[in-house]
Amino acid sequence: MKNTLLIFLVFTSLNVYAQQQNNTEHFTVRVREELGDLNRDGLQDKVVLTMDTVDAQQPLKLQIFLLQSNRKLRLEFSSKEIFNPQYPNGKYGGDQVPSVLIENGNLILYCEIKDVKEYYTFRYQNGKFELIQITKIIWDGKDTTTETKFDLVKGEKTEISKQLGTEKAKKKKPTKITLKALPTLQNFRNPENRLE
Repeated sequence: MKNTLLIFLVFTSLNVYAQQQNNTEHFTVRVREELGDLNRDGLQDKVVLTMDTVDAQQPLKLQIFLLQSNRKLRLEFSSKEIFNPQYPNGKYGGDQVPSVLIENGNLILYCEIKDVKEYYTFRYQNGKFELIQITKIIWDGKDTTTETKFDLVKGEKTEISKQLGTEKAKKKKPTKITLKALPTLQNFRNPENRLE
């Protein structure tokens, strides 16, 4: 009986150890956390950005939790594909750790890659996070910044160039862009490539 119990315990511990080894995700480092009302129900929802520091590439996971009326958080969205890893191919990729913001009921993802700053604004509607605006600010490395704004709801692209140290801006006439449907966070990956 003792031998049977001992064998059972050994196999059980081996099975548990093997299952732990198969779990290759270690998103344990909380990088950013933001609270705010995303679905306009008056309850404080939560957006969490975590990093897997065990993985050499250090990927990031975005999770969005909506607070229910029973005060429990429900996972509404989770993805490891939204942001580039910090060390793709084992080398620093140039991306700053992104920020997540909640402003006026909208989710804003802020990314900075070298001299390019990007803001992606999403609204929660019909159970999806719809991309409604993209703002990209580029510094030319000398004395000019260019802000390009895609208003996906209006279907307009506006570009403003500004010399550093002056308030004088050169604004290009808005151009029309056409979309069949607003991109969503679920299929979000470099959406501005489809708009240019």
